[in-house]
Amino acid sequence: MDNYQTEEIEKTLRLAKQQQTLVNVLQNSSSIFYTGRVIAMDDEGTILTTYTENGLTNGLVYLTYPDIFDVDFDSDDLVRMEARIQTAQQLHLFGTQASSMKVNDRVDLLTQVLGNAYVYGQALLLIKQNGQMLEGFIQMLDDEQLTVLSFDKFDNSRIESVRLNKTAIRSVEFLGQELQLLSRSRAQLQAPHREPVVETGALPIFASLHRAAETGHRLLLVPKVNPDLFFIGQVKAVNAEVAILAVVDMNGQFGGYELIRLKEIKKLQLKSDYLRLINHLVSLNLAQGTYRQPILNDDRSFDRTVDLIYTTVRQAVYFRRFLRFKTEKGKAYLGIPYQLEGGKVTFRYLNRDDPTRTKRKTLELGKIDELAFGYLDAELTQRRVRGDH
Repeated sequence: MDNYQTEEIEKTLRLAKQQQTLVNVLQNSSSIFYTGRVIAMDDEGTILTTYTENGLTNGLVYLTYPDIFDVDFDSDDLVRMEARIQTAQQLHLFGTQASSMKVNDRVDLLTQVLGNAYVYGQALLLIKQNGQMLEGFIQMLDDEQLTVLSFDKFDNSRIESVRLNKTAIRSVEFLGQELQLLSRSRAQLQAPHREPVVETGALPIFASLHRAAETGHRLLLVPKVNPDLFFIGQVKAVNAEVAILAVVDMNGQFGGYELIRLKEIKKLQLKSDYLRLINHLVSLNLAQGTYRQPILNDDRSFDRTVDLIYTTVRQAVYFRRFLRFKTEKGKAYLGIPYQLEGGKVTFRYLNRDDPTRTKRKTLELGKIDELAFGYLDAELTQRRVRGDH
């Protein structure tokens, strides 16, 4: 990046800070971009409060200027984000209070971010200049170097101390919802490694789902299509064809319901480091009253003796509720079904390229592998489409 481009980016950020304008900050080295408001700047970088795509606050991020590719301050996406932030506030959702940080103008921003994390034992997500990600706690900090106790949420055996120069840091995420919960979960992150207990094969999976339905124990389910998109939850119903889980997200909060055909389950994880951590995050949210967003219903019951795919779609048609359909080929559609007959469902779904427009699609019920419903994004999308608040 040349000096002129850096100067233009700094000028744009400074104007955004003065006007408290919402901006999208695009990075040079990543497809990830941050939506937020600039709260501080110095000679080396900037700090933004950040928001999720649902308009909820998600902590802060420190970015060095060379890592910033562009700053968008005037787009349709930002207009939609402003509306989502306002809606989240009107609905009194958890996570609408923006994180703050007292800034000392006599100390560079990176030192202040790292110093606060060191003093208060906060978990951080650091990105190094070479792209390596480090999630952990600061063990040692001086004028030029720091030591990070790096952890792996999925494998406690991979905890290690990493020493690096401050100049090797490209960006730092801090005080986000998950990071704050992880800051309170140090004992779980440093507990002895738990070897995963995994079930594969149709009969063991079926038996484990039934046991989980009876005990209420959470499990981790990995689908055959897009196995990286696993989910964790409690089994609410299971029969010979499908299972329905009440899922939790990575923050240990209720994340709606997931219906999946048994034949599409690759494996179940019954015990693991990550399951232990998620169960702890759930307990933290339950204790502080933040487990379920106010507009969600985590107390639904399901009749396992009926055709659960047909019944779920039929209820969505009747109540005009959003469903996320996933087909046997892995394609996903978020839409509202309006016709159900002859073993087929017709629905209007959102166009990803233009969220203000919808398209029509008809699917055979037999080709639907997963249905997701009752989760925050679906509920907020429904309110936006209807114009409700």
